[in-house]
Amino acid sequence: MIYQQCTLSNEVIAMDETRGFKETARHTLDNGMAPDSVALSADGTELYFNAHNRLEYWQDVDADQRSAFYCVDAATLEEKWSIPLAGQCEHFAISPDKRFVYNAHYDRMFVSRVDTQTREVKRIRTSALGGHKVRATKDGSKVYVGSIVWATLDEIDTETAKLTRRMTFDDNVRPFAISPDGKTCYLQKNRFHGLHVIDLEAWQITRTVPLIDLPDHPTPAENRYPFTIDHGVEITPDEKYIVLLATTGHYVAIYSYPDLEYIAHVPVGKQPSYLIISKDSSKAYVSCRRSNELYVISLKDFSIEHVVEVPGNYPQRIVADH
Repeated sequence: MIYQQCTLSNEVIAMDETRGFKETARHTLDNGMAPDSVALSADGTELYFNAHNRLEYWQDVDADQRSAFYCVDAATLEEKWSIPLAGQCEHFAISPDKRFVYNAHYDRMFVSRVDTQTREVKRIRTSALGGHKVRATKDGSKVYVGSIVWATLDEIDTETAKLTRRMTFDDNVRPFAISPDGKTCYLQKNRFHGLHVIDLEAWQITRTVPLIDLPDHPTPAENRYPFTIDHGVEITPDEKYIVLLATTGHYVAIYSYPDLEYIAHVPVGKQPSYLIISKDSSKAYVSCRRSNELYVISLKDFSIEHVVEVPGNYPQRIVADH
């Protein structure tokens, strides 16, 4: 099953890949609440997502009801429970055991950690506004938070729930990936067509890798904030490839891992903005938010297996049960 979040139609949609990506369930939010990140519970029976009120973007900024965290039945997408979150929530990361969800906030200097068993919310301080991307290490010991306002990367110790380190960049932090051993970060920035390699033990950039441009097709930045160029980076579970999205270039790039040598690229629809990798490392699933499409790409021969017209508006975050 594929679960697709759609920002502008305020929906999360379940699609059965074994039945030609037929829609099996849909959860639509009201009052302008736009879902953001999605994740499955450890046993796959529950789906978690957060949402913020995109119609009141800068209004009533102190109200705890501007954002919320939801738990729904994974089969029917019917709500089981929800809790309010402060401010404007952004992406989240889920702990390896699937118990804790760490929600970033654009307008708050903290991360909201939701305990999915007790439903308790704990606020963990960060160093910057503009919390956007969040990643947890594979062993669950650290959480990293990137800012798209103050251009920082924060490190949080999950045992103490404390901010431990901060790194500052020359432009705002977009998606990033953490190596399975927790020692390296692969980080994208605004207005930069490529990624930085960060040694997390030394806490410094050790390499900068520019991405390819298609022939006669330079990859531009957006002409307004947040000036996105690339938005998506994932390491395959078998640690063979690192897959990256050229969002304004409209293609997927595949590089070797950890050498970061270019292997192939696959043109896709308009503005690819999110990707996931199947657990067996055979496929990449890429949502294209401006063309309302989901691309399924083979990582065996770097071909397009399926192009799915998503029955929602502005598809972005995805999660799969396989």
